[in-house]
Amino acid sequence: MRPACTVLLVVVFMGNSIVTAQLASGWKAHDLNRPAPMVVTPGQECGGAPSDAVVLFDGTDLAQWQVPDGGDAKWRIVDGAMESVPNSGFVESREEFGDCQVHVEFATPTTVQGDGQGRGNSGVFLMGEFEVQVLDSFENLTYSDGSAGSIYGQYPPLVNASKKPGQWQTYDIIFRRPRFEDEKLSTPARMTVLHNGVLIQDGSEAYGPTNWIVHHEYESIKDKTRGSLRLQDHGNPVRYRNIWVRPLVEARSKPELAYDTVTIALHQDTAEKLVGKYGRHRVEFIEGKLVLFFDGNTPLEMIAHTATEFGFKKSAGRLEFEVDDDGMGTAIELNLDAAGMQTAKRKN
Repeated sequence: MRPACTVLLVVVFMGNSIVTAQLASGWKAHDLNRPAPMVVTPGQECGGAPSDAVVLFDGTDLAQWQVPDGGDAKWRIVDGAMESVPNSGFVESREEFGDCQVHVEFATPTTVQGDGQGRGNSGVFLMGEFEVQVLDSFENLTYSDGSAGSIYGQYPPLVNASKKPGQWQTYDIIFRRPRFEDEKLSTPARMTVLHNGVLIQDGSEAYGPTNWIVHHEYESIKDKTRGSLRLQDHGNPVRYRNIWVRPLVEARSKPELAYDTVTIALHQDTAEKLVGKYGRHRVEFIEGKLVLFFDGNTPLEMIAHTATEFGFKKSAGRLEFEVDDDGMGTAIELNLDAAGMQTAKRKN
């Protein structure tokens, strides 16, 4: 006769329901209580601004733009595009952004003048600090980390996806700003870029803010969490159109309510009376834990709500045992995900 063994199982209560959040997200898999994604209507045309975008330029005016000191932008509008005016300097968005998705369309001059860095040169600066190079790189040799789509001076593009001079091209950029902890860099700025629909930067981590020859150090922007979208005047009449930005959520949502944990004692012999095969499913007692093998294969660790009602440690759902007078499991009622209720009698 073996000595009685007591197993302590953790039960977590939230309001009238019982929830155990064990994944890093704070949510169980397939939890119907998790906030649904916001509905966003895509642009009607390819490259069109979605419903949640901030439209910075739609071809009509430069009201969303300024020079770095706050004055009016000195670029001009030509045929529905904003064109850099030589020696007019940078223009930047009046609104500032941190993590964001950026869509920019640009065209280098149709008439080719110069070569290398002197040919259709401009740039798109995220948070005002990190440049994605704009250049006429169609059959134009230059240093690779200064070609079109490069993180200037740091990362060449994975491929050269440039179109011919004068043709409209697109950049779609996913930008994640740098993070600091105790004034020290914890996560560098990160950029993913598609050039004309082709992946050319795949989560590239910037060495620091852009600067010619030697990049700046991150400490120079340690207090900065947002910044303008900047477009560079490099002496070439580069045109831009259809510019929009989607601010991105900087952290995934987690359950807002605090959880109170309560432990209950469940004797091992009580738990073992629930072990068995229930239709396609199987319940086993492994290392002091009840485990459901869904369809006989997928193991789901069970968390006790009562002596006969259980949830699952990492997945939403519930399992309730039907027991006889001796506490032996005779059937289960199972609800997983949105699959609905399933009932299976024990098979001996």
